Amino acid sequence: MGLFKKAYPDIEVEVVSAGTGELSSKIVAESGNPQGDVLMGGGASTYRSIALCLEPYASVNAKDLVAEFVPGDSLYMPCYLNVNAFILNNALMKDINVTVDGWASLLNPALKGQIAFADPSAAGSALEEVINMLAAMSTDGTLDGGWAYVEKFIANLDGKIASGSSDVYKSVVAGEYAVGLTNEDKVINYIQQGADVSVAYAKEGITLRTSNIAMIRGGANGLNAQKFIDFVTSKECQTAMEKELCVRPARMDVPMTTKGRLATSELVSFPYPSDVKSSVVKVTFQDLVTR
Repeated sequence: MGLFKKAYPDIEVEVVSAGTGELSSKIVAESGNPQGDVLMGGGASTYRSIALCLEPYASVNAKDLVAEFVPGDSLYMPCYLNVNAFILNNALMKDINVTVDGWASLLNPALKGQIAFADPSAAGSALEEVINMLAAMSTDGTLDGGWAYVEKFIANLDGKIASGSSDVYKSVVAGEYAVGLTNEDKVINYIQQGADVSVAYAKEGITLRTSNIAMIRGGANGLNAQKFIDFVTSKECQTAMEKELCVRPARMDVPMTTKGRLATSELVSFPYPSDVKSSVVKVTFQDLVTR
């Protein structure tokens, strides 16, 4: 927030950090008397699920963002491109002697109880990973066709599900788990810091998506919220985010400079599912967990 404070010294920013699932539930609960002005982080499905609580706003930078990720109704603006990835603890993976290179590889019996994964109801990243699994591992081309895989994946978690997204990558870095499902930027950040971890990408395919930002409908500071969204999508901020936070910029005029990741063109990817309902995914996942 330092760059924003430098640009707008008279605007105070209070940050409430939590999983996007938790934050979106909070926004819905407070819709009669909004306590926040901006939601930042999380995929499109999260924003669509609380669309009535958000105020559409087309940033002045919308034309400079990757066009395919800018919604026609301006319900939200993309902050950066998000890539589902696996964080691997190199030492533990060597001991287990298993190759993790895709969704199917996560079903290896040797990984039972060794996979860190968060509750999709509380963590937006986990929700997106489940959606990715459903799309990539479907047996019939529909999202419903992927639930058989997800059920097997849940069994391999051996009853261990983290309460939040940060618990996933932190526990892998700490050596508590061999593998974690997280956003790519978290892994790259740890690699840059010298942690003994590496990143892997699902060979069956990744649903490329964005981490987004939007105005909360009825927030007390609408004009300042617009300024904040414009700043986050500016070239200055996007360049700093790519360099310091290791994320893939949402702007077309900001190059990637961080090492340790595949270029976007090298990823096996496919379009984000258009018919996904996050509420259904959350409920179905929980039903499978409690069977």
